[in-house]
Amino acid sequence: MNFEQHVHIIPLGFEIDRAVVLLERMPANRVYLLVTPEDPDYPNEKKEQIYCLEEVTRKLKEKKIEVIIKEVDCFDIKELMNSVSSLILEEKAKGNVVYVNMSAGGKLSSVGATLAAMAHNAKVYYAIASSYPRNDQDRQLHGLSICNKPEGMILENFQIKLPDEAGKIVLSSIWNKGKPLNTEEILDILVAKGIEIFVDEKNCNSKEGKRRLQQKNRVNLNKAVLNKLEKDGYIVREKFGRYNKISLTESGEYMANIIGTTD
Repeated sequence: MNFEQHVHIIPLGFEIDRAVVLLERMPANRVYLLVTPEDPDYPNEKKEQIYCLEEVTRKLKEKKIEVIIKEVDCFDIKELMNSVSSLILEEKAKGNVVYVNMSAGGKLSSVGATLAAMAHNAKVYYAIASSYPRNDQDRQLHGLSICNKPEGMILENFQIKLPDEAGKIVLSSIWNKGKPLNTEEILDILVAKGIEIFVDEKNCNSKEGKRRLQQKNRVNLNKAVLNKLEKDGYIVREKFGRYNKISLTESGEYMANIIGTTD
């Protein structure tokens, strides 16, 4: 019998207290620590982050909490949103409760983590600092913030409307391919994913029946999927020969990464 677990996702910068203090009164079975890979141009910053990571990991393990460390570029908001969203989806699929700490990283990671969490209805929380370090010793003990008491807040989720399943697949597929896709390529993907309104023309034996299915699939693609995505500002369509090429707008790229992994 599988029991519900409580999972925390924490983008981690130069904080120690803010990563762990609220776990004194919040349930936690497992914690994902998201840290930026080493950058040879910033060796001192990486050294400090490694120190904070080691301290946070040690404190969590003392509490008998499982720790999983993942390298994510926390300065790339799209990559961070994709990673946080994908972890939320993965853990929710197991029936677990997911929390996201938006206070233990930098400002950019805080925004990205919060958007991803709210899009997927995870619980977002913020640890409140009591004071800030006055010297190097304070910083080594606490990180950038001193939290003497487990004070914080859970943010109220506001609804971020995601596209429907077909729309999610289209945006994620274009992003993952790294290039625009034509309508036939998109149709092949939607058919392979089993989206109900699209019928595999290979199941039809007659040439005329196959032609009608192709036409119906194209109409459904435009009316039920692409028109909505274009109206919401996520895609642009350009005519290339017989087909339209579908590419993502800047908003579409953000949405593709908030959606997370759809494979």
